[in-house]
Amino acid sequence: MTFCCKGICDDLEITTVSNSLRYQVGQKRCTMCSIFVETENLKCPCCGVRLRTKSRNRKHAVK
Repeated sequence: MTFCCKGICDDLEITTVSNSLRYQVGQKRCTMCSIFVETENLKCPCCGVRLRTKSRNRKHAVK
């Protein structure tokens, strides 16, 4: 199964938050579309890729 961005993410309204607080506020990152999404689902509404829920950087990681 191939994942690709369908462009739906361009229409999503995402509130602007400091980068260090994005995961604490509940936003999740889609690595395929390169956007942050506010959703309860674990998959991107645009491409279907599993969303990243934790920061890859230690200083921004939720403890």
